[in-house]
Amino acid sequence: MLNYINEHKTEIFWVCIISLFALILRIIAINNFGDLWVDELYSFYFANQKNPFEIAKILYNEDFHVPLYFIFLHFWMKIFGQSDFMLRLMGCIVTVCSIPLTFYVCKGLFNKQTAYFSAIFLAISAFNIHYSAEVRFYGSAIFLAILSTFFFVKMLNAFNKKFILSYISSTLMLLYTYNFAFMYVFCQFLVGIFYLIKNNKPLIRGLLKVFGVIFIFYLPVIFYIFHSFLTYRNSLLSFFRDIFSFDLMFFYNFFLASYSNIFDQWMNNNVMQNDEILKSFFAPFIVIFMTLPIILGLIGLFKAIISKNKNLILFLVPSLILFLIQIVFVFSRILALNLRYAIIPITILTIVSMYGWSLFKNKKLTIFIFSVWILINFSSLFLVKNSAINRKINYSGNLQKILDNELNKNDIIFIPRFSKLLKKYVCVGKIADFDTYDAFLLGIRPQDVDFIFGSDLAQKLNRKMLKTYLYSYITSDVPSLALHENLKKKYFSTMHSGQRFVIITDETSYIKKMEQIQIFIKPIDVYSRSSIYYPLSTKIVYDIISALNDNLVFVKSFEINEYFSILIFEKPTQ
Repeated sequence: MLNYINEHKTEIFWVCIISLFALILRIIAINNFGDLWVDELYSFYFANQKNPFEIAKILYNEDFHVPLYFIFLHFWMKIFGQSDFMLRLMGCIVTVCSIPLTFYVCKGLFNKQTAYFSAIFLAISAFNIHYSAEVRFYGSAIFLAILSTFFFVKMLNAFNKKFILSYISSTLMLLYTYNFAFMYVFCQFLVGIFYLIKNNKPLIRGLLKVFGVIFIFYLPVIFYIFHSFLTYRNSLLSFFRDIFSFDLMFFYNFFLASYSNIFDQWMNNNVMQNDEILKSFFAPFIVIFMTLPIILGLIGLFKAIISKNKNLILFLVPSLILFLIQIVFVFSRILALNLRYAIIPITILTIVSMYGWSLFKNKKLTIFIFSVWILINFSSLFLVKNSAINRKINYSGNLQKILDNELNKNDIIFIPRFSKLLKKYVCVGKIADFDTYDAFLLGIRPQDVDFIFGSDLAQKLNRKMLKTYLYSYITSDVPSLALHENLKKKYFSTMHSGQRFVIITDETSYIKKMEQIQIFIKPIDVYSRSSIYYPLSTKIVYDIISALNDNLVFVKSFEINEYFSILIFEKPTQ
């Protein structure tokens, strides 16, 4: 190690400089990022349990994610506290470490120029920066996926104990960090088998043993996934199918995330959103910051593929198969595909394109073009509104401050969605027992479905017939009579004069557009393609507010931001 350091001082110096620069960009992003949004609140909710066993238990009962990231976050919080900055810093450190890791992976598998290109590109990548700052496991998964892929290639080239143990350990950590990793590891298994059939058949038995060991240690998660599958089969909505929709613009956004810095994690292409990008495809801004980086990336990808480099094939093909499987699942209506679910293909594809650019013979011209590319992407971090480095998430806003000033201990607090998460900000009052997210997507609160629709309709609802039964409800101005009656019976009739009923909803932007939503999805083909959860939950909140207006007296409201509203009602004096 000391000899290597002495012989490569200049290289190590520049790797440290690139990594330090990456860290500075990510610290700036963390400071600008804003407060926790829903998925990050889930991370806090899971990590904030008493111990790792409680984390595993609550994930088993209420979620479908694997526990390793949340366990690390749990102990991180014990040491460094629960401020938003410190919560984000853990993932930031891990993801910054992916910069030197990428350098030495690329140097070991390809060449030094690929190593520098990849490290610099990832250092300023909006995609990488965002998932460095977010309190989720995606940044850690990027690091572990690169590590697993490196040892996968090295293991197939030199089937020795060092690379085998390194591959098993890094892959198991990836599997226990990121759900979709099991699909990626399966793709590695397929590629490894086919590669050895062609090049070294005697090693197939050894490879089967390697994946057999991984399978044995992964068995608890397989049992967990099977349990989750049964749980979600019993829920009315499928998280992966009914919360997101898909259209072909995803592929354009996929390449934007890979090669440009015009990245937004919300590019899930909901058909209820109007994407105007292609309408101005030849506008100067689009050409410079979006079209040109994509073209450069695809040129590098093409150059890399036609090189027929053995290491490149082993490095690239598993992620391509993974991406193909995900697309097949999307068109089979089994899975939704958001950009964050494609972190492994995006990261691997980016590195492969850097390798392609390293193959051009005119090095001076190549470095010039790469420098222009980096300059364009770096500029967009600061010039583009709401870029990864200056993105301001204003989800909960000053919710806690307003609630502390406004709520009384006898107030009934009604949070239709994510009540267990928003309890973090609600320190007084009595929280009503109701949650549409858990009822429809997790299936752990069937009593709430009865509460909304009445037992007769609730018994008829199933995944096969759900959209058919709910179409008229969502598109109609008529509220659910069962919901009105149940609210009156359980809450309004038991309230005393002057007691307040407070609804905290993050459906503000949707509620304002409820009539437009109803008109939009009335064409049955649009309704059948759209994600059902958001219009459904919005309609329910819309009906709850209607019931409040019918039974109580409106006092005042606070619009926290584009997401949250607080509406306060009061039981009138008889």
